[in-house]
Amino acid sequence: MLPDEQANHLPTGQTACGGICFDLQADPLSCGTCLHRCPTGATCVAGACTCPAGESVCGAPPGACVNLAGDPTNCGTCGVTCGLGTCGSGTCTCDSGTTTCASPGPICVNTQTDPANCATCRFTCPTGASCTAGTCQCPAGAPDTCGTTCVNTQTDERHCGACSSPCPTGATCTAGACHCPVGAPDTCGGACVSTATDEANCGTCGNVCATGATCVGGVCGCPAGQFTCGGAPGVCADLSTDRAHCGTCTTVCTAAQACTQGTCCAAGQFVCNSGGGKSCCVGTACCADGCQPAHSNGLGQTYYDCSALGTYNVTTAKEAAAAWSPTGTDTEPFFGGASCLARTTASACATWCYAGTYVGQVKLSASVVCLSPDGTSSWN
Repeated sequence: MLPDEQANHLPTGQTACGGICFDLQADPLSCGTCLHRCPTGATCVAGACTCPAGESVCGAPPGACVNLAGDPTNCGTCGVTCGLGTCGSGTCTCDSGTTTCASPGPICVNTQTDPANCATCRFTCPTGASCTAGTCQCPAGAPDTCGTTCVNTQTDERHCGACSSPCPTGATCTAGACHCPVGAPDTCGGACVSTATDEANCGTCGNVCATGATCVGGVCGCPAGQFTCGGAPGVCADLSTDRAHCGTCTTVCTAAQACTQGTCCAAGQFVCNSGGGKSCCVGTACCADGCQPAHSNGLGQTYYDCSALGTYNVTTAKEAAAAWSPTGTDTEPFFGGASCLARTTASACATWCYAGTYVGQVKLSASVVCLSPDGTSSWN
């Protein structure tokens, strides 16, 4: 049944609270209002919680009805505990052999055995200690007192040898002395480390190795081929490939560049030695004096070759043809025995001459019929 339907079918005098029917005038679980619970022991009369005659409500809501005149845990006033005694007429009467102490805490205590009231009221023994004949006594395994706790200064890493003398992190306390493990025999910054291998404390405490470096024998070292760049501690960088440290620690390539052999070059370029320096090159290889010159194939495309501009031979003719069309059928020599190369594709033919009368000339035919150069177009 839905809540709205249930509300229309409630027994007379009842109210729906959380899907359950309650009589708010008499139900101690929902008294006066929905889910308002009466104290333990109380009844709900006319929508109000009522304790039995002579009882009062004590404790956190909803609490409980208690008789303050005789309840040893709420004697005279809520929360007043008699302890080793009885409650009569709202007053604690202590048993024989006990001592009367003021609240808070139990009123009647045995100061000879109570670790919270040892020898005198509210004198608390250290944690872990017992009270014997009015004297606090720590156990045999923790015979020393540090602050409010029984400890063993011979074995406690927090109080080794003396109170508040902590051992370094990773150390143990033996016979009152701190001992770092064999693999981390040195102490730096409150911790056991090995200055022979610790990158944060290499050689000496606080000596931090560069990012990417390792500590071997107390000396920081970058991987082979890398150098330390930046302020201490710095970072290990491969100057031949690192865009943030290209060639030198302070050279930064742009977002569109890559670091190639220590030089910032555009994507797809490679580096060639040129005049004692380095140059970013395009093409297929490096020449003895640097980058390959760009050659025109006479038909709008470019090819790269180490020969000087204006050099014509069968090799450059084939490179010019490949720049025009990477596929095709080559005929060489072509044109009546002259030194020319013809490349035929499915729809056209182009002819490059590299010697003879028509050296340095090119002819493009719009058909597969190859034509000889006529002196009107050139290539280099």
